[in-house]
Amino acid sequence: MAQEWSTDRWRSRMATLMSLVKRIEGWPRERLAERVSAAAYGTVLVLASLALIDSDEVASGWGWELVTGVGLATWVAHLYAELVGDHVRHTAAPGRHELRRAMADGFPILLAAVPPGVVLLLGRVDLLAPRAALWAAVVIAFLQLVAVGGVVGLLVSDRQSKAWRFAAVSGGFGTIVVLLKVVLGH
Repeated sequence: MAQEWSTDRWRSRMATLMSLVKRIEGWPRERLAERVSAAAYGTVLVLASLALIDSDEVASGWGWELVTGVGLATWVAHLYAELVGDHVRHTAAPGRHELRRAMADGFPILLAAVPPGVVLLLGRVDLLAPRAALWAAVVIAFLQLVAVGGVVGLLVSDRQSKAWRFAAVSGGFGTIVVLLKVVLGH
């Protein structure tokens, strides 16, 4: 019975993911690429910032502030870089349309910081133990990176096996980023 439930649950989640992929496949490829890049970049930076945090910093609130700050600062930097690039591309000052487009395309950077940040905040207010909150935030960010890889794999291949390979490579990349930060940063 438990096996059937988990199989049904797995199928349901896959159907949800496939539905998301079908919905975004209609977007212009360039815009889709911008948003996927932003999601990947934001998630990698959140993972890297999580490697710098210990449970005492979760308890003090510094961990939540760091992850939130990384997300916000990266989004602002992305926005600035996009507007500078638009200025060069169009040889004119970017207008409101370009600003809105750059804000929307970079929004996944902010979104990448939200779930890990919320979990760290739960550790700060003692709804979760600080160590548990930190590990949960790392797992969530890692799963976000794997999900980005899975979505990309589904967008570029019609075979699910290739999509899962791409998701695994993304997860491996995230693991390398975290290990490098731990080794070099602590």
